[in-house]
Amino acid sequence: MLWNLFNRMPKPFDEGNLPTTDGHRIHYYQYGNPVGIPVLSFHGGPGGESRPKYAKLFDLKRYRFLQFDQRGCGLSQAGDLLFRNETAYLLQDAMHLLAYLHINEPIVVHGNSWGSTLALLFAEAYPKLVRRIIVSAIFLARFEDYMWVKRDSERFYPDLWQEMRRIIPQKNFFEAYNKLLFSENEADYLSALSSFGSYEYKLGQLNPSFTPLETATANVLNSARIYAYYDRNRFFINENQILRNIDKIKNIPIIIAHNRMDFCCPPKQAWDLYQAIPQADFCMVADYGHSTPKLLKKIKKLIKTSDKK
Repeated sequence: MLWNLFNRMPKPFDEGNLPTTDGHRIHYYQYGNPVGIPVLSFHGGPGGESRPKYAKLFDLKRYRFLQFDQRGCGLSQAGDLLFRNETAYLLQDAMHLLAYLHINEPIVVHGNSWGSTLALLFAEAYPKLVRRIIVSAIFLARFEDYMWVKRDSERFYPDLWQEMRRIIPQKNFFEAYNKLLFSENEADYLSALSSFGSYEYKLGQLNPSFTPLETATANVLNSARIYAYYDRNRFFINENQILRNIDKIKNIPIIIAHNRMDFCCPPKQAWDLYQAIPQADFCMVADYGHSTPKLLKKIKKLIKTSDKK
């Protein structure tokens, strides 16, 4: 049943490109009812791409589900991958897209993982435009949150860290990793992608190992470079910015869902968000992994229940 629920994907009724004035072209998709309640969905990453599976969370007869590939991601095009590729510009693109599609009514904002970060930031920046917030696999982008992958997760995966340090033996590991990743030499960036570049995808696996890459598509390389760029710039977010500005969205209905054994984004982030908004519909799903069918099924159920209120 879970496989059937989230593997038969909907088709967009519309997609296109939103031109900007700074060399980026933003690719967007629309699903569901063209005159339905608008949902603005932010994808994960940084460096990910739109996923139609998230449209399946909503009753597409009732909702108009909108996604866009963030700067340099998916089918979006960039003359310079990292030029003006910052969090504030992603939120600006979202506003431009709403205007371009003539969406003037209050919207639902949705996001999973990095998408939850952007959804919360968008709601705090434009609270009067938001009627509901739906977030999962929460990433608050605080120092303790992004250092989990870069430091604390070693306590669970010491063997992988030993292997990464063997591949990249320099004392300043992250500086050396970034140098390799942004090298024009294929052997260098493949080495980076084969080690720390794929480490986050190993988190939560019971018996993970690295597989040396012989080749990589432009999308895979760009995705890793965008993530590394955001990471070394602290995701272009002030420390604890989301929780410090939480009063701006306390009166907006919100759904928060997280897997208990999420090794990419440990669940304390969801718990801290819930403690700041105790009236939220909150669920800690008894599952492992980051964005799983079980988690999505629970969110779908919470949305359906909320729609009936």
